[in-house]
Amino acid sequence: MPERVPILTYHSLDASGSVISVHPVDFRRHMELLRERGYRGIALGDLLEAWEGRGGSVERPVVLTFDDGFRSTAEEAGPVLRELGFRATVFVVAGHCGKTNDWPTQPPSIPRLPLLSFAELRGLGREVFEVGAHGVSHAPLDRLSPAEAETEVRDSKRLLEDALGYEVAVFAYPYGGADDRVRACVRAHYRGACSVELGVAAREQDRHWLSRIDTYYVRDPALFGLLGSGIGTAYLSLRAAGRWLKRRVS
Repeated sequence: MPERVPILTYHSLDASGSVISVHPVDFRRHMELLRERGYRGIALGDLLEAWEGRGGSVERPVVLTFDDGFRSTAEEAGPVLRELGFRATVFVVAGHCGKTNDWPTQPPSIPRLPLLSFAELRGLGREVFEVGAHGVSHAPLDRLSPAEAETEVRDSKRLLEDALGYEVAVFAYPYGGADDRVRACVRAHYRGACSVELGVAAREQDRHWLSRIDTYYVRDPALFGLLGSGIGTAYLSLRAAGRWLKRRVS
């Protein structure tokens, strides 16, 4: 397995144009571009197993992840992934399954959209989708007390495992919020976890703080097609620097 592997982040696949949305037509083109360039879509667990020496190697892997567990993951992404023989990980907000993304910290500008129910999660098909946890209520974990953060991390795993009947081994931090104590908590319950740090994941990284590429920055298929190129790498580096500066100023 390569030392550096891109992990792509999607949320909803819809035509709203919101910051969490990619149009279904553009998503299909993204996946077709990956296949044309010899990439193979895998789940996060596949990558971790390969890096740990327990799974098969893939020549040009790309990890596909979907945050929040929107119903469009099954309706729009599922058929495309099956057609191309790709796998993906869907990170689910366990306390909102079958509801909408109307958690208290959701900005008003984000459309309220349906989320997968437990029954729909069971119907995704493990050959295509790995299910990961994304908290119980999508709360920013670094703003909670230690006990509250522990509950979000532990109970999201328990709720999903009780509903699915198998282990849930990967996690994504809501809003990317995590300090040392939160990471330690996640490390105690999961094999690996994704951050929102913009970049390509590397074998030497903390397996519980893996970088990802938010497809918000490359929604246009013309930009998406630059991934892996020198121009694409420079573009993402500039976006990462801009995000870092924005955080420092705020």
